[in-house]
Amino acid sequence: MIDTSEMEGWSGLAMTIEIQWDNGEKTASVSSATELDEVLNRIEAQRGPTGLHFVVDITKNEEHRGMPVGLHMSVGHPDRARVFWIGPGDGVGYEPGVTAWDGKPIEFDYGHLPTEEDPNCLRVTPVKAREAARQFVETGERPTCLAWGK
Repeated sequence: MIDTSEMEGWSGLAMTIEIQWDNGEKTASVSSATELDEVLNRIEAQRGPTGLHFVVDITKNEEHRGMPVGLHMSVGHPDRARVFWIGPGDGVGYEPGVTAWDGKPIEFDYGHLPTEEDPNCLRVTPVKAREAARQFVETGERPTCLAWGK
């Protein structure tokens, strides 16, 4: 039996995580990494009005400085992603050893606006971005599979 008395926020029940994309018009709730993968697979197959892949918010029912705690990340590009942590601590996720993006500029659909990403913020592979999202769904904490900077 696991002693949960010292686990902050632990209720003994699965945590519900909210996912929003497509200018907040589409949402889903998940409580497991498997459910998250199913939703992210659907999102990756979709495009915004201008044909771009989406930026998604993956959050839990908790706020830090007036913002929902969670991940703000891009999905769908075959080579790179960006992952921002919204919560205590540094917020720009990156994979050590992955250099800044030096290819054609990458844009994502954020609120139906094309956003060209800073090459230094695109230091995450899609596989690692997905791993970070899974860790967040499983723990509710900032993922440890990425390093974090400003």
